[in-house]
Amino acid sequence: MGTIEYSNAVAVVTGGGDGIGRSIVLSLAARGATVVVADIREEAATSVAREAVDRGARSLPVAVDVSRSDQVEAMADLTFDTFGKVDILVNNAGVTTRPFCALWNASQDDLEFVIDVNLYGVVNGLRAFLPRMRTQSGRRHIVNTSSFATLYDTPGHSMYTASKAAVNGLSDVLREEFVDQGDDIGMTVLFPGRVTTDIGTTSAGLRPRRGSADREVIPYEIKRRFDQEFHEPLPPDRVGEMLLRAIEAGASYCVTHPATVDAMRRKVDEIAAGYFPTD
Repeated sequence: MGTIEYSNAVAVVTGGGDGIGRSIVLSLAARGATVVVADIREEAATSVAREAVDRGARSLPVAVDVSRSDQVEAMADLTFDTFGKVDILVNNAGVTTRPFCALWNASQDDLEFVIDVNLYGVVNGLRAFLPRMRTQSGRRHIVNTSSFATLYDTPGHSMYTASKAAVNGLSDVLREEFVDQGDDIGMTVLFPGRVTTDIGTTSAGLRPRRGSADREVIPYEIKRRFDQEFHEPLPPDRVGEMLLRAIEAGASYCVTHPATVDAMRRKVDEIAAGYFPTD
């Protein structure tokens, strides 16, 4: 397994226009990497790209809707035509539903909105970039952003959790495929807990207003108390450095808060207890 030489690396970060994505962009720029800042909001991508340049890095802003495979393919073409390679791909763009909403109160448009960005946004990034990344030499790395929501079951968050759980499965199998094929490509899944981004506001602005989605979401009233450590607020500007440390360590996962070990152990025990042989 090789190491990433940031001063010679080209990185692509989706959802790079603010929050966690911005933090990752600026941490990469501080290490000398060239960074493509991708965001659905052109002005946000341009602003963060300027910040990266101010830190001495080369940077290219790209306006892209990651749910559109044609737009992601075009971004990949532009990146490889401009820089010749991609060493780090961070599939970070994501949306959520605010306020929390039970599945039985959600519209088809709500569900498709979350799945299209959170899952297909990752799939589109992988399909557009990986074939050419695999032909390169040297260490390369993929980051897919998931969520602590997949590690601890939160009522009212089923659509978001489902989309991110799919990212987990996709990433874990992809990691084994890299090993199976002998590719020197690392695979890290990022699990943000309560990081104080504007994802709720941003998602509300992007949420489709057509058909059954043209209404207010019925809020889900959580009746239980949730006070786990991952609910402690963390500024997004801390996450970029956390992630790069995980990449440098070759870690499969990067968690922004202490993991919910007891809850995960209970789930493992419940799965093991679900074996009911008939003979």
